[in-house]
Formats: sequence, structure tokens, C-alpha cells
Amino acid sequence: MEKRNGYKLLIVDDEEVEREGMAKFIPWSDYGIVLVDTAWNGVEGLEKVRKYHPDIVMTDIKMPVMNGIELIRNIKHEFPDIEFIVLSGYGEYEYTSQAMEEGVRYYILKPCDEEKIIKVIDKVQRSIEERCQHKEQMEQYNTTIRNVLPRAKEQILYNLLMGREQVQADYQLFMQELEPDIVIFLLVIRLKKEIDYIIQFVLCNILEELIGEEMILLSTAFSKDMVFLLHDIDTTKIDFAVKRMETELERLSGEIFQAALSRAGTLKDIHVLYLQTMDLFCMGGAEYHKILLTYDLIRESKAELDDLVSYANLYNAKDMESILLELYLVSCKMGIKGYTKEKRRKVYQWIREVFYKEPLENSSVNKMDFWNSEWELLKDTAKLIVRQNVDEGERSQEEKRMDQILFAVFEHLPEQELTIRYLAKEILFMNEDYFGRLFQRNKKIKFSAYLLKIRIELARKIIQYSPDSKVSDVAKMVGFPEDGQYFSKVFRKKTGMTPSQYRELGSEK
Repeated sequence: MEKRNGYKLLIVDDEEVEREGMAKFIPWSDYGIVLVDTAWNGVEGLEKVRKYHPDIVMTDIKMPVMNGIELIRNIKHEFPDIEFIVLSGYGEYEYTSQAMEEGVRYYILKPCDEEKIIKVIDKVQRSIEERCQHKEQMEQYNTTIRNVLPRAKEQILYNLLMGREQVQADYQLFMQELEPDIVIFLLVIRLKKEIDYIIQFVLCNILEELIGEEMILLSTAFSKDMVFLLHDIDTTKIDFAVKRMETELERLSGEIFQAALSRAGTLKDIHVLYLQTMDLFCMGGAEYHKILLTYDLIRESKAELDDLVSYANLYNAKDMESILLELYLVSCKMGIKGYTKEKRRKVYQWIREVFYKEPLENSSVNKMDFWNSEWELLKDTAKLIVRQNVDEGERSQEEKRMDQILFAVFEHLPEQELTIRYLAKEILFMNEDYFGRLFQRNKKIKFSAYLLKIRIELARKIIQYSPDSKVSDVAKMVGFPEDGQYFSKVFRKKTGMTPSQYRELGSEK
């Protein structure tokens, strides 16, 4: 730091000869000092300190009206950075001791001469320069900290979101600034592309404007997600803010996003709250891009999905047949309910993402036309479930070959003309005799009998699920002629009752 061009000095002494001698006969400017004035007692000295704001006050201790100790105390209260030089005589040790208690470090014993005074003045100047330099360094340090701290906090928040154990020390620092038991929410904004600085700036500013800057404890952005750590707040305000954010972002850049709000929690729950928002994205589906996803909103939709999918059956299934049977039944249920292609896709997405953590967007069939690829999506999901439920290394090549046969069976199950000859020659390009032997060896049943068994089993489940369905509709779904007569005959033979009787029996239970 460069030395200032002249520190300001005020001399306070009731002895005129001493005071004026120091003022007139010492060439202060030669020593880098500007003498602003003199005063003859403490009261006058305090007035002139307030007027000139000197850097150094050189004061006698024993003075009338207000002595040097009282002057120092008054000045320190208003101007804590001023340095003092105390002029004291022999025997004034009590005053000197009091001055030391006030933090005064520089003393000159009377009588004074120029050499004594300048020697002490030089020390005071160096002290002021060091203090100013330290102050400047601290300001630079604080500026750096202010600039770096937000990024450091963002990183801590990111680590907490990811549930990383190694950040416990950082977590404690984080907790020192926030009350650990305060109620918080996580709001996650998910874009279709990587979040850049401009988008992050826009989202933060809109949210601050609408819910108040004080309600946002912290935020961070990574990949396609913008995460806000919020105080406990009325969710209707967040919902309004999200709608405004999407409108502005779409207007500025054409971007749209999804938004999810966790349940309430505390700081120690951050990782769990983040996982909650991820589940909400899984449950929500693409059609919810203009709606704030919350558990209250999803609850009704989830209940409907639970009615369609027996997750216990899928989880416990240990062979491809059981999985395909369950997924085929799900497809039939969606047909009965008249699901759109988007709602059908959502069901598969739910199965894959929530239970098996395999995003639908990673599927090879994701970009295909849905109506042509629903079977491919069903088959792809079945393969995934098998990998999750059964050790792939324990399955033989023959079992995997049977998977291919079962895929073909269930894919063409609605077709009335489905036969062993058709599957072997037209679909799988296999020798019909080999197909028959392979199938019977693995399933312990002839193919024709197996086909009837599977069709009737599915029919029973469909009737149980939807007793009001017409017999002709059930027959068509499982590959029988639509008139229902042959279906009813086979159904009675296999179950001991007609479809209508079976339906009535189910309604009585």
C-alpha cells in the first residue's frame, strides 16, 4: 500500500509555550504530517477533532476542564481509528496507567524535543499504514468471500441433495447459518436442455420477485435441474410463481419446463426431499409440464395406476411368462379404460422409472410411433424386469430362447389364427417339430393347450377387473372370435362355468 500524502495531526496542550513551540518550530510537512490545528484543553480538542477528523491526536494528560484521559475516551467513542500520543510529565504515572487501559501505545515524556516527537510520530505513521493495509486486505478478502461463498454454498447444497456422506463438516457450517429445525421445501425446475447462466438468472429473479428473496434460502443448478431451497410457504404462491416463470421463459427463449415441489421437511431431510421430487417427475409424465407437481396432485393419478398395475406381482415374478402375463393384462386394462397413447406411455414410464429406475427416454422404442411400438415397449419393459428380478448369469441359453418364443406368443395373442405352425415358420423361422419339442420340454405342456390356458387365465383376470365388459369384447382381447360362442364354450370347459356365471360369482364375493 502506498503511503498517504500527509497524516492529519491535532495538538492538545494547556501549556501555551509547549503547544505553540511544537506547532511552529517543527517542520511537520517534512515528516509527512499536516498540522490541522491546536487546542488548549480537552473540550476544545474534542470540538476540533469533530471538525477536522485528524488521524493523530497528540495530547497532554493533565489539563483543565477536560483532561487527556477523558478526551481520549470521548474521541474513541466517536472515532475509534484515531491514534493517540500522550504527553506526560514525571510523577503522572497514574494517568499514564489509565491511558494504557484505554489502549494508548505511544508516549512522550516532557520536556519534549523534535527528535523525541518525530521518532514516535514515525512509529504512529507506520502503525496507521499497517492498519490501513490490513483493512484493505480484509475488504478484499471479504469481497472475495462474498463472491465465492454463494458458489461454495451451492456446492454444499448439491452434495446434500446427492446424499454424500463426506460433506458432514460442510453440512455443519451450512447449519450454523440456518436453524436446523426450520420447515423447508425443495422446488425443482427441470428443463429439456442444460441450464445456462441466463436461464438460471431469469428463474431466480422471477421467483425472488414473486415470493420474496427472503423465502429462498439457497439455490443451485446442475444439468437440467434448477433447485430452490425454500422456507415454509403457501404452496399456492409457489404454484403462481411457477406459472409466471414458465410464461416468461417460454416468451424469452421458447423453453418449457416441469416443476416439482417436495413435501415439507427439515435440513437433514434434503436428500430425501430431492428424491421425492424425482419421483414426482416420474409419476407426472410429459402432460404435466404446465402444472406444479405435488403429492396432492399426483395422489389421485397414482391410485389409478395402482389399480392397473400389480407391482407385487411384477416384483415377485421370476420368469418371463409371469411378467408378460401381468404386462399384457395391464395393456388390456388400459384398453378397457380408453387410455390415450400418452396415458399408456405414462404407465410404462411409471413401472420403469419408479420401480426399476430405467428412464423411458433411454428406451430404443422411445422415438417410434407409439401405436406401432407399444408391444416393443412392453417387451422392453419385460426384459428389464427380468434383469432386475433374476440373475442373468443363472439363465441358460434355452431359457433365453424360450423368452423369444413367449414374446412372439403374447405379441400375437389377439390373433385368432395363432398356431404353432404360424409362429414357427412365419414369425420365428424355426423348424415346427423342433419348436414343439423345445416348447413342451420347457413348459411341460403342448403349445395348443398352453395357448388355451393363457387365454382363459387372462380372460378370468379381465372379467375380475371389469365385470361390466361384454363377453364379446373379452373374447376379442384374448384371441377368440368376437361372437363369444366358442370363447364361452372353452371358458366353461376350463373353469366349470360360463363367463356370465363367473362374473356373477365374482360380484357376490
